[in-house]
Amino acid sequence: MTTAGFSTLGCPGVPIDNVLRLAQQYHADCVQLRIAQDEPVHTGLSARQRSGIRLKFSDAGVDFAALATYVKLSDPNLLGPLEQHLQLASDLGAPALRLFPGDVEAEIAVQRLSCAVSTAEGSGVKITLETHDSYLAGADIAGLLSASTAGAGAVWDVLHTWRSGEKLEDSAAALGPYLAELQIKDVPSKTDLRPVAPGNGEVPAREAIDVAIAGGFSGPIIFEHEAKWREDADAFEPSLAAAMALIRK
Repeated sequence: MTTAGFSTLGCPGVPIDNVLRLAQQYHADCVQLRIAQDEPVHTGLSARQRSGIRLKFSDAGVDFAALATYVKLSDPNLLGPLEQHLQLASDLGAPALRLFPGDVEAEIAVQRLSCAVSTAEGSGVKITLETHDSYLAGADIAGLLSASTAGAGAVWDVLHTWRSGEKLEDSAAALGPYLAELQIKDVPSKTDLRPVAPGNGEVPAREAIDVAIAGGFSGPIIFEHEAKWREDADAFEPSLAAAMALIRK
């Protein structure tokens, strides 16, 4: 059975206690933490701080989704940041670590992805790769995953596969064997990427959910609202309420 959650990209800088209250208020099963130095959770936290955050999630009855990192396969110095984020995920009890492909040749991306999977082996943390950057289509990410060391998963950001021109059914078919997370959001059009409440734009989020579930997907469905980058984004809480209703429809 799928679970519903949200990314803190929609509420940047909000203290963890408030994030967990949002999760409880809107009946989210899990939260995906955006990991950056300007967020409450980052790789510079002490062991005591990490333990405290893990306890807060447990007490609130809210699970961790993948940690959303900005580690990219295009970074030639991938290993250092990767290891720091893996340790953070392990300390918090997060099940997965989201990476971006970046803008890099496929052969190099495959090599670095295989290295990332090897580095994560035995940590209990799964490496996932999002449809992003120069690899927007599901077929693009599936190509990297199929050519790399087995074990990495895919994050299907429906916005990106949709605006790449790939059909939902083709995205689902390509990513299905690897699908670890489905990520939904909404915007007015392929050229107007202002974040709006799900259902108020043109992204076929509910259709993607239906296609993924029909293909056997049972993982987390995460609402990502890019309020961090857009001051003109729709208000987060009404958007979160709309997202949870859409996911559970």
